[in-house]
Amino acid sequence: MSFLYQDNNWLVINKPSGISTHRAHDGDLGLVEWIQLHHKLQVRVCSRLDKGTSGVLIFALTPEAVAEAQTIHEAGSARKRYLFIAKKCAQNSWSCTTPLDGKPCETYFTKIQEGAVFALYEAIIHRGRTHQIRRHAAASRIPLLGDEQYKGPEFVRLALHCTTVHWPGVSQALTVPPPEWFAGCLNTMSTQVTIQAIIEKRYPFLNDITNCCRLIHRGEYPLEDMVIDKYGDWLCVTGFDEQLPAQQLLNKLKQVITTLTSACNSKGVVVKTNLRDPHKRKLFADLAIWGDKPPESFLVREHDLHFNVQLNERQHVGLFLDQRDSRSRIAQIAKGKRVANLFAFTSSFSIYALAAGAEVVFSVDLAAGCLKQGKENAAINQLADAGNAKFIKEDVRKWLARQLRKKQKDPDAFTFFDIIICDPPVFASAGKGKSFHVEKDWSDLVRIASKILTKDGIALFSNNHQAGSESFYYETLTKQFTDVTRLNPPCDFPRVSGQAPHVRIYWCRK
Repeated sequence: MSFLYQDNNWLVINKPSGISTHRAHDGDLGLVEWIQLHHKLQVRVCSRLDKGTSGVLIFALTPEAVAEAQTIHEAGSARKRYLFIAKKCAQNSWSCTTPLDGKPCETYFTKIQEGAVFALYEAIIHRGRTHQIRRHAAASRIPLLGDEQYKGPEFVRLALHCTTVHWPGVSQALTVPPPEWFAGCLNTMSTQVTIQAIIEKRYPFLNDITNCCRLIHRGEYPLEDMVIDKYGDWLCVTGFDEQLPAQQLLNKLKQVITTLTSACNSKGVVVKTNLRDPHKRKLFADLAIWGDKPPESFLVREHDLHFNVQLNERQHVGLFLDQRDSRSRIAQIAKGKRVANLFAFTSSFSIYALAAGAEVVFSVDLAAGCLKQGKENAAINQLADAGNAKFIKEDVRKWLARQLRKKQKDPDAFTFFDIIICDPPVFASAGKGKSFHVEKDWSDLVRIASKILTKDGIALFSNNHQAGSESFYYETLTKQFTDVTRLNPPCDFPRVSGQAPHVRIYWCRK
């Protein structure tokens, strides 16, 4: 995120499209909650931008600043300049004074540039009503590109950007140029324009806290079933058509890849195929490389922590990006706590808990290679020598059963856990002909975990069984926990219409 300005009273940011100013419900993250979670800043809303609108947004940092903002709004002394894309019209400048919601308001429109298909317009307001520019533009017969609510042409985002705010509480003009694709779409709606509009919702917005993010989520690019992730200086394209060789997918996506590598200043791209049942075949499918080949392993950054990842030889890179917000939530509460990280994989949750000052963290997984990488991650972050990082190679079900037996044998001597993290795979081989399936084992995982958790403990449960019944997973949790909140995944994993959620995450209180 770009912090444009900060003093004792105000925080001004460059808001991306795709995130609301404030959360819509518990478990959601608006920009207010996102800043608190990832930047540890308590901000207060004193002006808003619609979820789809990008650009200059001002927050108050004190109650006194909130009161001052109210005075500024009532006096109409703030001046805001917006740019937007819409179809061409004959007028060059005009004002719209149509009352909105029974209240007077005025928007001043000017055509800035005209292309073959669309035009770039300026809109100036002093005090905004709900969707004022969008509604006044629609009333002027130029609904905004991407504004389906007001019958605008379909697009991947709302083409509205707050480019300048003159705010009496700040001496300097607060300015953010419009996205590059604004000019690019005036004459044609190319693949490059579409890709640029998708990724600027996430990059460089997320770059202040991590150099990893999902650039294109599954279902966002209509021409190919794939995702594209950024890990440090490299991009990783994962295709979901197992019949399509990686080199052919690379050839089909050359224009997309060229656009992304330029936008993200990437060194190279790895293209691979997702295997629905990798346990029956080698994990290493065919790969195709564009640009520089990445090292066998390399470090990526998330906040002040670093993690080892691999793009070449494994289906799973080593860091699940869809749990980024969840890791930060755990870090907020882990100080001095006993933590159990079940199905720990490469122990990224454990690393966050250890860095936050947890008393002890147990990382339990049956895969020795994953635990080895977890130990390496602990060492990389200088968290391995305190003796509070425990790595246990065991079937999670057996480990839980043993904890329950200990509790039943001597309840007074048993030491409960304050935090339990349980993020199991959909399916896994457990050796000796045994297997794990999340739907079959979910009830036992939930039941036993709740019994070894302190009475005021927290459990984070998650799975990505997209074909499974969400109500089953949720209702199973509500039978064991007093309060269960569904958490949205990070902003770079949006819900795509017509598709099941990418991941289900539940925050459970005993």
